[in-house]
Amino acid sequence: MTTPKFRVKFPTRIPKGLGKIVPLLLLVGLPVILLRGCVMTYVPPDEIGLRQISFGPGKGLQTDVVEAGYRRQVRGYETIRTFPRNIQVLEFSAGGGESSSETRRLGAIRVPTVDGYPVSVDITVIYRIADPYLVVSKFGFGRAYEDSVVVRFTDPIVKQYLGELRAEEFYLDARLEQVVELKKELSTIFETNGLELADVLVRQYDYPDTFQQLTEQKKIQDQRALSSQALAKQAEVDTRLKQTVAEGRNSIAVRTAEFEAQITEINAQKNLYERQKRAEADLLVKSAEADGTRLINRAMEGAGSAKLLRLKKGLALLNSIRGPIYITGDPTDLGSLMK
Repeated sequence: MTTPKFRVKFPTRIPKGLGKIVPLLLLVGLPVILLRGCVMTYVPPDEIGLRQISFGPGKGLQTDVVEAGYRRQVRGYETIRTFPRNIQVLEFSAGGGESSSETRRLGAIRVPTVDGYPVSVDITVIYRIADPYLVVSKFGFGRAYEDSVVVRFTDPIVKQYLGELRAEEFYLDARLEQVVELKKELSTIFETNGLELADVLVRQYDYPDTFQQLTEQKKIQDQRALSSQALAKQAEVDTRLKQTVAEGRNSIAVRTAEFEAQITEINAQKNLYERQKRAEADLLVKSAEADGTRLINRAMEGAGSAKLLRLKKGLALLNSIRGPIYITGDPTDLGSLMK
């Protein structure tokens, strides 16, 4: 048995009417294609151009920017040079970058810090061409501006500003402040060369292998120093406390002695006042007694003093008698009594 074979047949005849259209299309389209290739060119949307005239009155590079789209370009008379208008990226990195494969990569920037520990810093510079005419005037066509401006100035400026930090300050706000100043200076330099700086990203920073060990030792020394300072301050506070307590006790003792002296003085004044008043009272009593005695004596010197004297003697005699008294006479006989 043999395998059957099938043949496909296509029509070789040109459809009716198409034979007249094809020559007409060729007659009209071919000159248009040739005219387009000789008189026009296409500038992509992500590029801008500059017109360069080869001869004639306006010979040379023109300052006007050619925007994207179909633009006039007469072959042999003028040429449109194009430049990328979108964002461009340059990386300084020790390892693989995170951007596309078209991004140019250089080695990481080694920043010598003030404390002697070099830090390897990964930097990403994002920029764009702002003035193509200025760029071409200074650096010509191509990407010579990248080496002459971006690479040339980024490395030393990063070392200048980040090198003012200590290695451990890369984790603090001081790094952010230095990066802001770094961007300002780079932006000024880029602007004077026809470029526009979009951003500078500090993506990674790596320390040397010995940094951790040295940092731990330094931290231990710092902690010891801080501990010694704290103990010294504590001893100083204790000394001041003891001094204050002693001063307080001395002040209390002085005040107590002053109060006791005041109390003693007050008691002495009180005793003196009492003695003075008692003396005055005794003087008054004695004066009154002396006056009474004087008055009695004066009264004794007058009439009836003899009878009074005999009466007193009789009273004294009666007081001196002990035992019973026997009366023989009549006690009512006044005459005998008068005798």
